[in-house]
Amino acid sequence: MRNPSFHRASRVVGSRPRRLRGLLFGLALLTSLSALAAPAKVTVTTGNGKLAGESDGKGGAVFLGIPFAAPPTGARRWRAPQDVAAWSGVRDATHAPSACAQNDYGWNKADAMHSSEDCLYLNLNTPNLHPSQPLPVLVWIHGGSNRAGSAADIDRIKLAHAGIVVVSVQYRLGVLGFISLPALSAEQGGHSGNYGLMDQLAALKWVHREIGRFGGDPRRVTIAGQSAGGMDVGLLTLEARDQQLFAGAWATGGTPAFGQPVRSLAQNEALGTQLEQRLHVNDLKQLRDAPLKALLAADLQLHSDAITDDSYLWLQAVVDGRVVTQSPASSLADVPATAIPYVLSSNRIELQVPGGSAKIERRLHQVFGAHYTAAAKHYGVDGQAEAVTDAASLGTLAERIGTDTDFRCAGNHVLARYAAHGAPAWRAQFSFEPSHHSAELPYLYEGTPLNAARPTVSPQAYFINFIKTGDPNGAGLPSWPRFTPATGAYVDMDAAGVHARTHLGGTICDLFDGV
Repeated sequence: MRNPSFHRASRVVGSRPRRLRGLLFGLALLTSLSALAAPAKVTVTTGNGKLAGESDGKGGAVFLGIPFAAPPTGARRWRAPQDVAAWSGVRDATHAPSACAQNDYGWNKADAMHSSEDCLYLNLNTPNLHPSQPLPVLVWIHGGSNRAGSAADIDRIKLAHAGIVVVSVQYRLGVLGFISLPALSAEQGGHSGNYGLMDQLAALKWVHREIGRFGGDPRRVTIAGQSAGGMDVGLLTLEARDQQLFAGAWATGGTPAFGQPVRSLAQNEALGTQLEQRLHVNDLKQLRDAPLKALLAADLQLHSDAITDDSYLWLQAVVDGRVVTQSPASSLADVPATAIPYVLSSNRIELQVPGGSAKIERRLHQVFGAHYTAAAKHYGVDGQAEAVTDAASLGTLAERIGTDTDFRCAGNHVLARYAAHGAPAWRAQFSFEPSHHSAELPYLYEGTPLNAARPTVSPQAYFINFIKTGDPNGAGLPSWPRFTPATGAYVDMDAAGVHARTHLGGTICDLFDGV
């Protein structure tokens, strides 16, 4: 007679190898699948240490959150960016960095939720770590009124696929990036403010030193930016033109002074004094120890009588004497023919007059000065509007005047001075539908064509040519003539194609007296 206990034990013991084999197979399968799912890492050695980025499997890679300066926190708050400390081991560079500290204005909610003072990082896409020839480089400076935004605001992938190393940088914003104070000026050799611009210069110096390790050519760097980023590009083009950090500049939706009156160091120090009063502090230590939340709240309460709306507070160029040494108008007076190529583009409709319709008359007085009467007649503010072709297509009156004063005429005025002695320059207007501030970004970065019937003719094609050669023109594209003060040449891009024209904005821009 069989022993039931023996047979039960035999069945249990006999099943163990099968279960074990199944378990081991399952674990092996999971391990294999995990290996397939996990992105491959690639390591690059920089001057500060090793970085591990994410390989694209084709020789290129993405590196996120690369530090180009030490965290501007604690005692480093409101100081020039400091060098990054070297690290040992391999630093992970596969996670996006926090945006620079900023208030939530609605459109930037994601950045505001994940913002920090520890934010001086850049993101980098390279199509080839080891190219046969060094690749052209684009350094992107994000927009956001110099008070919001982050390096994550662009799609870097399509441009990288075109054979360009794409770098997007972050910089201190608002009061943390642009305020001045008498005490700060006394501490820092008679100058203070423009720390955000210093950050951008520090990032460009990092690119100059390190980009070769990522397949890029430090001699073929183009800086570009939109809105406040376009303004900052313009300021860097004028103020850093002798440092040989970049070979070309493309500013879209922003000029060096953004059509606003320039602010002196003393005027910017007065804003800093307002900040101290709002926070109820009276020395630098207290200010540097102030909670970030309190600083951001105080930023929203600062006021300047020089502009029509405080939303433009950080869009006034500040002549601090160190980073911005003179007004953009003065810097533009002596640009040599050998200056770097410079492109200015803007949309047919950008933004309304800062502060809206209620501020139209004040803005006209501010921008046109002695020509106010002629400007008021042109726009019909005096009830006698001049006939303007397709005026309805230029938006509401507030949009038309805002676009003229801050973008259209301001851009013409800048390029007329920049190109006065023969410096290479190009001007463009984008007339996409719908037309609005930042409407051009998908066309420049994602390669959206002007017309599906001709997908190769796109703003991106000109953009790529400019990054690679310093000239937007190229095979298969309609000619884009250079801007000169005499011709006022520009191209208008819309769904019907690329149209070469002259004197963007017409006679009203001849009366414009700003930068």
